Amino acid sequence: MLSYPTTCFLLAWCLVPVGVAQADKEDNIIYQKNDLDRIQKEVKESRTNLDSLKQGELLVQKRISEYDQKILSNKKIVSRLNKQLNQLKKGIADADNQLERSRLHLDRTRRRFLGNIRQFYLAARKSPEVFTESPNKESELNRQIVYLTALADFESGNVVQSSTYLTQSLEQLSRLTGEKKKVSRLKKKKETATALEKSQKSQQQKELEHLRRTKSEEADRMLTLQQAAREIERIITRLERERQESISADQGQPLGPSAFAALKGQLALPFKGKIVVGFGTSMDPITKLKSYSPGITIKGKTGQEVVAVADGTIAYGGNLRGYGKFIIINHDDQYYSTYGGLEETLVEANEYVLGGTKLGLAGQDGLVKFELRRGSKPLDPVKWIRIDSF
Repeated sequence: MLSYPTTCFLLAWCLVPVGVAQADKEDNIIYQKNDLDRIQKEVKESRTNLDSLKQGELLVQKRISEYDQKILSNKKIVSRLNKQLNQLKKGIADADNQLERSRLHLDRTRRRFLGNIRQFYLAARKSPEVFTESPNKESELNRQIVYLTALADFESGNVVQSSTYLTQSLEQLSRLTGEKKKVSRLKKKKETATALEKSQKSQQQKELEHLRRTKSEEADRMLTLQQAAREIERIITRLERERQESISADQGQPLGPSAFAALKGQLALPFKGKIVVGFGTSMDPITKLKSYSPGITIKGKTGQEVVAVADGTIAYGGNLRGYGKFIIINHDDQYYSTYGGLEETLVEANEYVLGGTKLGLAGQDGLVKFELRRGSKPLDPVKWIRIDSF
């Protein structure tokens, strides 16, 4: 799709009516030569912009590739950390079981130890009268005390050993739990980094799409400018020939005063809406590309009527890619008004129309392009429109 300024420029030079007065031919030739120089400069700038966009596209593609590598690397690390976490979870479950067994064993060992101590205490408290009645009982009691003492010492060792096992189980559980937390934090960090890199990759992909779209538009613009330059060269050649032919036959008597010229500042907008593209050179805020508009673009409603700004004859009607259907009106053989972006036209070539006559209907996008020219010289339409029309 061609941009409006570029397509308008091609339209203006390829389709401008040739009924311009002989007195204006020399000015037209000078104007067209100046515009040819400007177009050739724009072609050069466009080629430079295109090269820059290609370099930008390669750079963004490289960034996307780097993000892909980082994302893939992070996924591998996360997968490995998941395996570690599963192993740690299994180890923590085993440590919990071992801890529970250690606690039960310690509890049983303590109860046996306390039971033996109790038996030892009861045996040691028996009355001396019992020994006098039966000497053998005293000997048996001594043996029992020795046995209980040895058994208590043995169970005391078991208590110490069980306590050691319990402490080791607690330490192992604490170590595994700490390691699990560490691995979980690392996993979360990698997942966050992966999400961020995916977001950045998505942004780079959007930028890549934008660059490719801009590159396509710039290539189309450069091609159109080159076509316009060739057409201007052809027109200059033709006008130079006509000027030479008319020197002897016509002394270049100027035309009479134009009724249309008296309407400056009194014209109504041809289409109700808001001006979204102004006259002259401007820079796209997104692409930073400069472009020239020989007219204005008005944004209104789809299917809304477009009317003639003044009386005149329909000099031309046609269709151009990116510009839609358009109409050119000849005012006094000196001024011309152009209406582009029409979905439907309602007038015919060579038809005389009055100001306010319905020329056609706006297209689907609701954008109408309006130009004013004196001969081939573009004029700023805003300076010709009434203030109350805005």
